[in-house]
Amino acid sequence: MSTVLIVSKTQMRNGVCVGGIDQNTCELIRIHNATGGNLPEDAPFEIGDIWEMSVETAWNVRLIPHIEDKQTTPIRKIGNIGYPGIISFIKTHNFDSRLTTGNLEDTFEGCLKFDGNKNFIDHSNTPSFSTQFWIPDEDLQHEIYFSKNYYRYKNHRLKFVGFQDPIEKIEAGRIIRLSLANWWDGDGSNEERCYLQLSGWY
Repeated sequence: MSTVLIVSKTQMRNGVCVGGIDQNTCELIRIHNATGGNLPEDAPFEIGDIWEMSVETAWNVRLIPHIEDKQTTPIRKIGNIGYPGIISFIKTHNFDSRLTTGNLEDTFEGCLKFDGNKNFIDHSNTPSFSTQFWIPDEDLQHEIYFSKNYYRYKNHRLKFVGFQDPIEKIEAGRIIRLSLANWWDGDGSNEERCYLQLSGWY
């Protein structure tokens, strides 16, 4: 049995993607249901919640970088520590390469590629994980592009996929959660890519 701190909730075409930290191990996980399926939109998890739940590697866990998939059975909600509690937990525990301070190019083990406003990884250089925290060295400015929310960091545009109300500026020094989307080859590049996403901030 594990206690899991919920740190993200993002939009998907079908349901929601919920990210957490297994407080027993500090492992970053992606919460699926008890049979390894995606969570519905009305899943009871909110950012800052702490849940007691069974956690095991999903039977259908994907290959790298999407290693975080866990099938879970929630037992009970213990409470909610809010954004300050998440910040405190991250700052007082060791996340090694899953917490990067400084330049965006240093995240995801340096595997990101940048092509104009496209930020992605491909099969030529794949990191060993698909979610991590980042403390940027410069502010990120909110932009709306084709009716979707993005944040501009230097010359890079990051798509925002969380449920938080957008703010004008994410200040340097705040903790941000980043994730890599599923492999996709529908952008005309003729190759599979995982595009970078901004899941939320604390």
